[in-house]
Amino acid sequence: MGDLYRERIVAPEELSAVLDEAMRDALPLGCYATKRTVRTLLLSSLGVLALRTSMREGEEWESLAFRYPFFADHEREMRALQGIELRSSPDIRPLYFRSEAIPEAIVANGKGVSVVVVGPVHAGIIEPGRFTMSTGGESVVHLDAQLSYSHRALEPWFEGQHALALVPKIARICGNCSVARSWAYARAIEGLAGVELDAGTEFARLILAEMERLHVHLFDLGNIAAGAGYGKGTTAALGLRERINQLNRAVSGHRLLFDSIVPGGVSAGTLSDPASARAILREIREDVVRFLDAFFAKRSVLRRLEGAGIVEESLARRFGAVGPSARASGIACDVRALAPYGAYRGFSFAEVLTHQGDVYARTEVRRREIEHSFDLLERALRELENASLPMPLPIAAPSGIITTVVEGARGAESLSLSLDGEGRVERLHVISAAYRNWPLVTRAMEGNIVPDFPLVNKSFNLCYSCVDR
Repeated sequence: MGDLYRERIVAPEELSAVLDEAMRDALPLGCYATKRTVRTLLLSSLGVLALRTSMREGEEWESLAFRYPFFADHEREMRALQGIELRSSPDIRPLYFRSEAIPEAIVANGKGVSVVVVGPVHAGIIEPGRFTMSTGGESVVHLDAQLSYSHRALEPWFEGQHALALVPKIARICGNCSVARSWAYARAIEGLAGVELDAGTEFARLILAEMERLHVHLFDLGNIAAGAGYGKGTTAALGLRERINQLNRAVSGHRLLFDSIVPGGVSAGTLSDPASARAILREIREDVVRFLDAFFAKRSVLRRLEGAGIVEESLARRFGAVGPSARASGIACDVRALAPYGAYRGFSFAEVLTHQGDVYARTEVRRREIEHSFDLLERALRELENASLPMPLPIAAPSGIITTVVEGARGAESLSLSLDGEGRVERLHVISAAYRNWPLVTRAMEGNIVPDFPLVNKSFNLCYSCVDR
């Protein structure tokens, strides 16, 4: 089901109407361009649908962003990388820039409005990003986020390289999304090659994905605790994450599971002792449960989370939110349930949903997803004990075009791949959950006080590397 990729040719003047109809039953993934062809991507239970629109030389793209705000940065990227000019765009600033030409922030004007700027250089070791808050007293009336200070121009660099040679590079676009992105890339090549994998390999991939979800969610909870001033919670969460990272290294050879998923299977030696891994995870789970119980019993902390950074469901839908950030606002969008893939097809799956849309809700979703990940890992590791795990299949990289989607720790991770007859990349487009959710952070801060910015920001805890790819 989830592996199906379809294209439908749509004329530019018909695209808005077709989108209106398609989005009744589908999750929007964004859009990207290859020369003068634009593909607008949607995901449903039938798989990925690409609405393909061809443009004449010199023709401008009629922006979709006023009607569907989540397309704004996707369209700005088409302009930056493919030279497609936009008509009627709400934001004409360059998405990528040189240091001497940083775009000016969009700020609010009016009596009593002042401006507070955070970044682009931050305390700690996080990547650069400038956040400009327009405030009326302590309340934020508008937040402008400027990212891409460390844009690496990876997608143009990928072009012309052989698809199989890029496997380790795809894994290193971002440390927190390595397994999800590697799985999406492997599925893309396998989909073009028509390769089916054995049950043991699919269980192994699910295990690696849930291990990644665990260490990222624990990292996020530690950062939320820090934003709320709960230092003991931060220390506990990061200590538990460290134990997961050490187990990652034991089962795959790398703390962040780099190179564990490859086209045709999983790397040799991965998960060679599932029984030991299951025993260690049971011990870690006991301590994680104790930590979560203590965290959610701390009323002084919970009061900081409740009512902060509220994102209503309607706003989350308009901005195309995905992952825990969307599910905290009541939106069912988990790819594992919407378009199951791999071993997820054999698991009954109930999405974790809340409806408050605040920092507390985003924290609660992660708590329950951690519990669910432990359940999935227990079952999958037990299945793997009774299954063989072969070496990766030898696989070619045939010509064709495809888009695959997997559910990473922070939401839908999609990858669009086009190969020529020699298996070389004509176009490789990567869109992360962080890329999709960053615009929502700016809206979540409206009406909150300036000191709540670290807390609200950390409740999303989005990657910079995924945006600066």
